[in-house]
Amino acid sequence: MRPKGRRPLLDLKEIAARLDAEEKLKLTYRFPVRSADGQVDYETRCDRLLDVAEEANILYVSHQGEVIWVKLDEAIAVEPDDSK
Repeated sequence: MRPKGRRPLLDLKEIAARLDAEEKLKLTYRFPVRSADGQVDYETRCDRLLDVAEEANILYVSHQGEVIWVKLDEAIAVEPDDSK
């Protein structure tokens, strides 16, 4: 049973299969950023999904030309990437 208020995690095995089938996907996720006073806030981003590491629960995206990793618990949704 999952804790109340927690959303189910994404199925990385299914996502990996979709990527292996060369489906273009985008990931919406929360990204931690530090504010000027040193506190951590989150901004929501949506970037092209490149790969997943199932055992490590990590997703890799391309953000402004750089590859960054996203922890599974920061991932919000995976959708088809209709952009060119």
